[in-house]
Amino acid sequence: MIKKKFKEYVEAHYVDVYRFAISLCRQVDKACDLTQQTFVLLYTNKNKIKDDSRIRNWLFTTLYRLFLRSKKREERYQYMEMEEMENFLVVEHKGEIAVDSQFVKECLMKIDEPYRIALWLYYMDELSYLDIAAILNVPIGTVMSRIFRGKKLLRDLILEKRKRKVQNPKKVSA
Repeated sequence: MIKKKFKEYVEAHYVDVYRFAISLCRQVDKACDLTQQTFVLLYTNKNKIKDDSRIRNWLFTTLYRLFLRSKKREERYQYMEMEEMENFLVVEHKGEIAVDSQFVKECLMKIDEPYRIALWLYYMDELSYLDIAAILNVPIGTVMSRIFRGKKLLRDLILEKRKRKVQNPKKVSA
């Protein structure tokens, strides 16, 4: 793989890889690091990759494995970043809840990881069940059940938040 071809891969897949990284770790800095590490590995393994049509799956699989490795490392060494400390100390006030794409994405981020990842890859990155199974290294039936259960969890969470909003409307002072 020459530099020109590598640049084409980066331009073609960077946004999707970054979006997947965000969906996994939910932190911009970590997502940037994981995305960068993924493309560094692509460059260092350039001679091992023979089939250009599988590059997207290779990138997603590599990113997912890097994420799992970093997650294990974090579990061993607990730490808190400055931004997390600020959020820990500051109470946030939420505005009105509207069912829009941003609200759905926020709800999606609250679902358990296996379901969230499967839903993200299927709906946001538009990957097939087979591709998702390859990336996550699980059987295709597992992918199908995670997507089915994930949709139910997401639907229930959205309805619950909507119900809470109706039961606790904002009080307007006159």
